[in-house]
Amino acid sequence: MEKIVYGNTEGLKKSTLDILLSIYDDYDGSGYYCTQDTLDKICSVSSDTKREIAVYINKRNRVEMVAVGDSELVRTDYRPERGMRLIHTHPSGSANLSAVDMETLRTSALSAMAAVSINRDGRMHMMYLACLDEYNQPVLFGPYKKLSQTQSFMDILKDTYNTKNDETEITRKESERVVAVGLNSAYSAPLMEELAALISAAGGTCVASVVQNKDQPDPAYYIGKGKIIELLHTCARYQADTVVFDDELTSSQQSNIEAELNVKVLDRTAVILDIFAKRAFTNEGKLQVELAMLGYIYPRLTGKGQVLSRLGGGIGTRGPGETKLETDRRHIRRRMTYLKEQLNKVDKRRTLLRDNKSRKSFFTFAIAGYTNAGKSTLLNALTDSDVMAEDMLFATLDPSARSMKLKSNKDAMLIDTVGFISKLPVKLVEAFKSTLDEIRYADCILHVIDGASKDADMQMNEVYSILKSIGAGHIPVIEVVNKTDLVKEPLLQATPYPRAYISCVTGEGMETLLDLMDKAAKDKHVCMKLNVDYADGKLLSFIHSNAKVLSKRDTGENIEMEIEISAELVSKLDI
Repeated sequence: MEKIVYGNTEGLKKSTLDILLSIYDDYDGSGYYCTQDTLDKICSVSSDTKREIAVYINKRNRVEMVAVGDSELVRTDYRPERGMRLIHTHPSGSANLSAVDMETLRTSALSAMAAVSINRDGRMHMMYLACLDEYNQPVLFGPYKKLSQTQSFMDILKDTYNTKNDETEITRKESERVVAVGLNSAYSAPLMEELAALISAAGGTCVASVVQNKDQPDPAYYIGKGKIIELLHTCARYQADTVVFDDELTSSQQSNIEAELNVKVLDRTAVILDIFAKRAFTNEGKLQVELAMLGYIYPRLTGKGQVLSRLGGGIGTRGPGETKLETDRRHIRRRMTYLKEQLNKVDKRRTLLRDNKSRKSFFTFAIAGYTNAGKSTLLNALTDSDVMAEDMLFATLDPSARSMKLKSNKDAMLIDTVGFISKLPVKLVEAFKSTLDEIRYADCILHVIDGASKDADMQMNEVYSILKSIGAGHIPVIEVVNKTDLVKEPLLQATPYPRAYISCVTGEGMETLLDLMDKAAKDKHVCMKLNVDYADGKLLSFIHSNAKVLSKRDTGENIEMEIEISAELVSKLDI
């Protein structure tokens, strides 16, 4: 949709027009009459210009038109579609809806009308709302002094909407309607189900799926030209806002498809990045997500100075620095260089922390696995912690570390890591290097498997493939088959790794897992008794830096020590 400010724009500053144009991007599904940003912008501009500002919002809470009038009326030839609602300012008067307002509501396709008066500081003073009753007569609501008070009106509007417009009932939080598209393969069914789950996690609703029997993607359209026509009809039938493809699209494929469909086109990578942007709370997480997003966006800029055309809100538009993405290649390269420098500092800090752990002789378990397999729940169960554990994709983005005592009384460190998924974006792996290094440098990997998933074997193979790609394929693994409370005897392919069948909910099988963890730690460390000469400062320093001292006694001639040390470091003890 082309963004234009209609009406009497003569004499308006560019900065003012930019503010009005930005209203097209306002959306939050709050359940209020409009967003707070939209309200603040129209009041501010109306106060400064002494002109009336009008905004038309459709039934999916998207802004359809922004217009400017004189101090009393906005005049345009615009004919709103059924179900739209209007909010406009009264810069020189009260918020009472005028006779003209009421007549416009009664005779047009509008479902509701709102008028706003303005304080001297450029903020809303008061708001009145109106909709039509069953007899097509305007009913006035208000005055309201806060936007949040309009939620009850929206509930009423929901009930009267069908009577006025004979349209599908609107909801308080209408989500983005998405059509998922993929190619047929041995795993196309589970992958398409997973794509629908990703769309849901990003805040959208998958209303339809289109799969083509095709071995290789079409270089121009990903799917065939004939299937594009079918997809166009599917979008129209389901009133879709967005189409998401199951594989990463090239910039030319994306632009070709958008030209044919005239809707927002995204790929699996963009959706995953969008979810990561929503879930990044720490500074490190935000840095990593922004680097991955810029790495994804950079090759899709068609030329120096070319701006992105889809910064319009919704899936695929979130993330740190969103308003700075309309920039050229040079600025993006500069930003990416800065992010890499910051992440290098994070990497150095993590290295120091890992060295600190080795000095204390912690045995480190990295909890890895497919997303939503129950990794955070396992961490909580083993360490009696309260790390956020939700039944959603990528609930954990930033790693969490907790300590515990093994059965042999050895100290262990458990690190919860970000979940894996099929077709994990390469740029995301590169950006999350410092986080994934926690797996590479672990002493043992607890591979959590969703035993209740019918696609568990596929997910297992995907995890081992990713572990190998990040350089963690050589690390010892304990397979932890979770959710046995849902499926008593999960049928999984055989692997060379020890396996425990558990339920984090009921506690079933936890003793078996703890035995396997204890055995892994014993295989890694040995206990030794040493007599160290007082004068052997080099050996004492090595012991304190690389081993855990279990006991120490001065005999008068030397120091009797009992230590626990990694088996691979025993040869370095000069005794």
